[in-house]
Order: sequence, then structure tokens, then C-alpha cells
Amino acid sequence: MRDEWFVGLSVAPISVGDANRFDAELDEHHWLGHRMVGETMRYVATDSCGGWVALLGFASPALSCGPRDRFIGWTRDLQQRRLRFVASNQRFCILPAGRRPNTASAVMSKALRRLSADWVDTWGHRVLLVETFVDPSRHIGTCYGASSFLYVGETAGYGRKSGRYVEHGQIKDVYIRQLHRKARQVLVGAFDHPLLTDQRSQVAQIDFNTADLTSLIERIEAITDPRDPRGVRHSFASTLVLIACATLAGNKSLVALSEWSDAASQEALSRLGARISPSTGLRIPPSYATIRRAAMSVDPDEFDLIINTWALQQADRRHPIPVSSSSTGSKMENESETGDSDTEGSNSIGAGEDLVGVAVDGKTVRGARRPDGTQVQLLSALRHDTGMVIGQRNVENDKTNEILAFAPLLEPLEIVGTVITADALHAQRKAASFIVESKKAHYIFGVKGNQPRLHNAAVIVGDEIDRDHPEYETCTRGHGRIDRHRVWSAPVPASTEFPHANLYIIVERESSTLNDVRTSIETRYYVTDLTADDADPEHLLRLVRDHWSIESLHWVRDNTFDEDRSQVRTGTLPRILATLRNLAIGIIRYAAPLRVNIAAATRQLARQPDITLDLLGIPPLLCK
Repeated sequence: MRDEWFVGLSVAPISVGDANRFDAELDEHHWLGHRMVGETMRYVATDSCGGWVALLGFASPALSCGPRDRFIGWTRDLQQRRLRFVASNQRFCILPAGRRPNTASAVMSKALRRLSADWVDTWGHRVLLVETFVDPSRHIGTCYGASSFLYVGETAGYGRKSGRYVEHGQIKDVYIRQLHRKARQVLVGAFDHPLLTDQRSQVAQIDFNTADLTSLIERIEAITDPRDPRGVRHSFASTLVLIACATLAGNKSLVALSEWSDAASQEALSRLGARISPSTGLRIPPSYATIRRAAMSVDPDEFDLIINTWALQQADRRHPIPVSSSSTGSKMENESETGDSDTEGSNSIGAGEDLVGVAVDGKTVRGARRPDGTQVQLLSALRHDTGMVIGQRNVENDKTNEILAFAPLLEPLEIVGTVITADALHAQRKAASFIVESKKAHYIFGVKGNQPRLHNAAVIVGDEIDRDHPEYETCTRGHGRIDRHRVWSAPVPASTEFPHANLYIIVERESSTLNDVRTSIETRYYVTDLTADDADPEHLLRLVRDHWSIESLHWVRDNTFDEDRSQVRTGTLPRILATLRNLAIGIIRYAAPLRVNIAAATRQLARQPDITLDLLGIPPLLCK
């Protein structure tokens, strides 16, 4: 039976007027006295009557502690930067009124539960880990073991005095307690985790520690430099990577890219391999004219191939596509970019779970026009699971030529076993044959009136399904509405003569107000070469809905990077800048959660340029 005395036990920071009493009690009852250094927190444990039963003191940690540092696994540089997120339990004293079994562990547990929050209120940052030192000649540390502390080793018997380490011979046991389940990962992460930021700040922080990117600069160095070598002062690769960094930081125009370059620190310019002034010895950023000429002179096809091949390899490293005899792919680990919260649907896992989608769609850069007056149009391929663009191709002249650019876009890509999703414009017999026969992949095409036979057959099949009993259904609440998606599948009649077509996917979307008053209902038809054994209705709907992730990319380019209002139109500049925007969005989605706010991420990267360089795999102090 639980001792009622512990029910009334509470632990809280001392009040301002109790500081002198706290110090006096420690001086009387603790062999080390009351003196603590650095950032400190003083706690008192009281019983139900308000009497003091225990005292705790937490302060700044030891500058160097071998067992602790080996346990955390951080480098010397990270230790210096993040040591303040570790606290040391320097004083723990049970007063005479509290000396009964289990008091020490109960008091310590209550203090640790509130320590990090109290540290934020007092010092503005969290504490993720607590250390303590136990003199085995005086104590055996039982209460620390009972409070989930971990013994990690012994000290070397040295102490710091007047800025030097002096041997005193008092070897102590070192105990560690993590206050967050990922404390070690956060403390050793390459980028500052949101837990390490000022918790009183209203600025949102994004965790980029999931990034695992190989160096982009090594790939860009392979791009052909078309400039006349006479008079060249700035490295071509260095200039292009600098433009990529500036774009990743959210800069939208050539002028903004140049301003970011001018404001870059000497360390950043050194890491980028910027030119050294022979007179001052300082790094010199490329000028606006140099940035513009470099962007204009790069071969857009070569640039797209290198950037997008790199992006595809990053995606494959995280979500490899296993090849099998039927449906192959990478398990979806994130929801659709357009999916909302509070989704209800079937929880069963069926065929098609591992299928990876690649969305293909075109976009017009509305502010950019060619000399003949036509607008610049680009056709892109984007992986559903990572949100990274893996292919892009220029579309000549009017919109209908997207059809002609479809096969050349996919030709160089390694897409065996993936599912190509595209709108009805690309529901072409040649495209279907190319995907299945040449690329050994699958397709899901929208079906509309541009393929009359296929569309008419879909409508007839749709009229015959049981509308009251969908094969799969979801309900989502968000964005001020309720959306219900119902899906059915049905065989494609042989009379359509569409290559490799096996199933129609019939999707009914009903939108309602939050009061469940219907506002619209529509039915859309899709055709696929997948069979019922390859993918069940749940995963067919997932592939259909995830196609809209490419529309999300276009929305971000237009709203975050203001692409539609950009009037950069000279030569291939619109396409080069679009490639860099795709790269920036893809890196952010890859390195941070897929549903991260891109605008917030670019603002954070603008404030922290070192992270921008790290994300592109540019090592510190890279001098060329």
C-alpha cells in the first residue's frame, strides 16, 4: 500500500525569499556546501504541511568528462556548442525531516519531470540530459539507479582550478539521465534540432537532421564550362553552387541571388571556393553580371540531367525500389502532400503497398516569354514519396507538345517498377506502350474526352457499379471542409484497344461543409495497366491522390518563389532558375518532413546560411 506521505510530496523551484535559507541548509547538511556555478536551478521538496524535506541543485555541467562525452558521442566542436543543453546535479540533500525509504528517488523523479520546462522559463533553453558525480567513498548512488540514471564510467581524478586541470585523486562515478528519448541524437546531429532553439522565440524551427545527402558540388564540377578561359576569374562550379545556395535560402530573382552572394561571410565564400583577392587576401563573391552570365551559359539539358540524377539518387538512397516479378516499388512512408489530417479509412495493408509513383505534369512560366512571343513551358517528373523532381524537359511552342516531350522526359530515368501518373492529356497509346514495354513500368492515366472510345467505355462501366458499396472509402476533415473519396475498380473492355489497359479506376469525390452539408460531388475516371493482384483499391486511390503532389510543387514555385511573376526571359535562364527552385524544394522536403512549410524553411535557411551549405554537402572550409 502506498505511503500517504508521498502523496503530499511536491518539488518546486525555491522562491526569491528562500535563497538564504536554502544556502544555509546546504551549508549545514551537505558536505560540499551551497556554492554552484553557471546556470543554476535550486529546488526544494516539501511535504503536505509545507515542511522542507529535501534540497536539489542543478547547475552547468563539467567542461570535460570522458565517460559522458563518449556516451553522447559528440565531437569537440559540437560539445562546445551544445554543452549548455546538459545540466549537472551538483547538490542533492535529504533533510532530517525527509529521511525515510524511497524519499530520494521520489524527489529526484519529480524534479527531473519539470527540470527542462523550468530551465526554459529561467534560462531560455531546454535541458536534454543530466549528469551527476557520486563519490563512492561516501555514497553508492542507489537513488540515481532508482531514478533511471545510467552508470557510464569513472572520472580520471582531475579537477579544474584557475583554468587548468589539476589531479586531486578523488575518482568519482559518473551517472547520466536522458530527459528526452532522442537526447543523444539531438546533441550529435549535424544541424540544430528545434529542441535546441530558443524556446521563448516565436520563430518556427525545422529539423534538418534527417538529411543524408551526398555532395552536390562534386556533380556540378562535372558541368562543362562554356566560357572563354581568357579573363575567367570565378570558378564556374563555385558560381553555380552559390546560386543554388541562394535559391535554397528563398531568393527569387537574379538581383536577390547577387545580394545573397554579396552578403555571404568569408567562411561561406571559402567553403564555396570563391576567388581570393590578390591584394587583400579576402574571398570575393561573383558580381551580378558574373552570376547572370554563368546561369545563361550553362547547358540546360546537361544541368537538368546532373541535378535531377542527383535528386533521384538521393531518393533511392532513402527509399530504394526493390525489383520483383510483378509490382515493385518503395513503401510510402508519408501521406500525400495534398492529404489532410484526421483521415479515416481501411487499416488493412493489401497489394500495392510498395508501389512508388512518379507524377508527370507540365507548367507554364507565365512571366517568361520567348522571342516569338510563346511562353516558356516545362514538363517535369516528380517522385510521390520524396517530393523531389527527378526529371525536367523544355516543351517547345504550344501546350500540345507536352505529348511529344513525354517519352524524352522519361527516357533517361531509372523507373523500372514505378507507376507513372499523368493527366488525361498524356493518355496516349504510344505513351502507354513506351512506359510498359520500354521502361518496364506501370501507368495510371486520367481518362477524358480526348480518348473517346476509352472514355465512353469508362462511363458505361461507371454506370454499372454499385454506388452504395465502394471498394474503399476515406473521409478527411481539413481546410474548412469534409472530403469523402470512394473508389471502385473494373476491368477495361478489350474493345477499347488501349495498350496494356487492365483496370478502370473510378473515383467519386464528395465535398461537404464542416456541418456535413454537401457542396459538390464529381466522378473521375482513370485507366491503368495494373491488375487487381498488383494493387488493391486502397493503394490505387493513394497513387491517384498522390499525383497532386506535383501540383503542390507548382503552387510552391508560384507562391513561395513567385515564379509566375518572374520576368527573367533571356535564353535558358527561366529553365535554369526553375531547375534550381525544384532542387531547393526537393532538398527541403527530403531533409525535413514532407509536409513542412517550404516558406518557413527558406526563411530559416536565410537566417542560417551554414545549414544551407551543409544541406548541399559542402564541407566546412573547402578551399580550392
